[in-house]
Amino acid sequence: MTATATATATAPAGLRASRAALVVSALARTALGALALLVLVSVVPAVAGWESTVVTSGSMAPSVRPGDVTLVRPVDVAALVPGQVLLVDDPDVPGGLRLHRLAAVTDSGLLQLKGDANATADASLVAPSAVHGVGALRLPDLGLPALWAAERRLLPLSGAALALAALIGLALLHRSDDDEPGDDPPVTGGPTRRPGRRRFLRTAVRGTTAALAVAVLVPTTAAAVFSGSTANHANTFAAVPNFTCIGPAASPAAQYLALQETRGPTAVNDGTFTADATYTGAGVTYRVPGPPCSRADRAVALDGSSGFVYTSIRVSNPSPFSTQLWFRTTTARGGYLIGFGNGTNGDTSTSRDRLVYMTNDGRLTFGVYDGAAKTISSAQAYNDGAWHMVTATFSASAGAALYVDGAQVAADATLTRAESVSGLFRAGYDNLSGWPNAPTSNWFAGSIAHMGVFVTALSAADVAKQYATYR
Repeated sequence: MTATATATATAPAGLRASRAALVVSALARTALGALALLVLVSVVPAVAGWESTVVTSGSMAPSVRPGDVTLVRPVDVAALVPGQVLLVDDPDVPGGLRLHRLAAVTDSGLLQLKGDANATADASLVAPSAVHGVGALRLPDLGLPALWAAERRLLPLSGAALALAALIGLALLHRSDDDEPGDDPPVTGGPTRRPGRRRFLRTAVRGTTAALAVAVLVPTTAAAVFSGSTANHANTFAAVPNFTCIGPAASPAAQYLALQETRGPTAVNDGTFTADATYTGAGVTYRVPGPPCSRADRAVALDGSSGFVYTSIRVSNPSPFSTQLWFRTTTARGGYLIGFGNGTNGDTSTSRDRLVYMTNDGRLTFGVYDGAAKTISSAQAYNDGAWHMVTATFSASAGAALYVDGAQVAADATLTRAESVSGLFRAGYDNLSGWPNAPTSNWFAGSIAHMGVFVTALSAADVAKQYATYR
C-alpha cells in the first residue's frame, strides 16, 4: 500500500471529523466548563462559612434580580453600616430569608431594611442576631432554573433543559482520529474486542462529565447552600437609593400614596401592604404644585364637593397606628382630611373613627370614637395657603397625639381606646356629623400629597425627622 493510500484509509471522514466540528465542540465544552465553574464558585465558599441563595423576588432590582445567585460572607454585626445588603431571617415568614439593604439602625439597635425597588422601608424591624451575612458577589441569572422550578414554570424550564441537552450534544460532536473504529489494535489469543470500544468508553466519559456539570448547574431547595444572600460591595451593588420624603426617619408606611399621578382613577400605593387606592371620577386636578420633595413635588387638588381618594385595604381595628398627610388650603368651610371608616368603594361611612379634620376656623382636630367622639385640637389655624404636614398618632399605651410640621400641637394620654371596627382609610371626604366642632363641609377643598398610614405610633423624634426630609 502506498503512503497516499494509507493516509486516505486512516484519515477521519465526514462532518464530525471536520475542523468546524472541532471548533463547535471546543466552544460548547468551554461553555459547559464555565457554567460548572460558576456553580463551584457559588458552592465552594460554603466551606468558609459563606452562603449562597437564588433570589426569588424583584424587591432589590436593579441591583439584584430574580434568578440571580448571590453570595454572602459572615459579618460582625457591630460593623454593619447603612447601605450594605444583608441576608437575614425573614421577620414576617418563619423559616424564610430576606435579602434587603440596611437603611438604618434604630436607637434600640434593631435593623431597618429596605428593598432597592421599594418606595418605603420594610415594616418589620430585624434583630442583629438574625443576620446571616453581608453580600459579596452576584452571579447573574445562574439560578433561573431553580426559580422556574419553584414557580412551576414548565415552559422556560423545559427550554433550559433542551438548551443544555443541545450544548452537551455539541460538546460531543467532534470525533478525532483515535475515535475511529480502526484505532483499536488487533488482539490475538483472546476474546475478540468489538471495534470502537475505546471510542465508546471515551464518549461515555465525556457524556458523564457533561452530565455531572449539568447536575451541579441546577440548584434546588435540597441544595442547602442556596439559602443565603449578598451585600454592598463597591463593584457589585449600587449606592443607597434616594428615599421618598415619607420614608427614612421612621417605620415605613403600610400604605403610602405619593399622589403624583397624571390621571386617575388609580392612586399608586407604595406601602408595605399591597393594593392601590382610587380617585373619584370627578373633582380631582392632577399634578398641581406640591410640597418640596425630591422627585415627588406634585400634588392633587380637591374641589371641595366631589373629589377625594379612598383605599381598598380593609383593616380590622388598627391600633396602634399613625396617619400622615400634606395639605394646603384657604377654605373657611373646613373639611375631612384623613381618617378611617367602614364605607367601601368610596361610599359614605356609617362608622367613622381615627380621623383628622379641619374646623371652619382652620384649626386641626384628631379624634377617636370610644362610645363617644373624643378629640384633641390645635390652637393655631392652618388654612393660610401654605403647605403643612399633619401627623396623628395613637396607641393604647401612649394615647393620642397631633403634630403639624413636625411639632406636637396637641396630645391626650387618656385617649387609649378607639372603636373596634373593620374599615378603610381615605382622604378628602367622609361624614363628620356628630363630631365636635364639625365643619360646614364634609369635603376638603384644597391640595393634598404624600398620604401615609403606619401600623405603629410614630414618636415625636420620628415625625420631626420626617418633616425635616422635605425642607
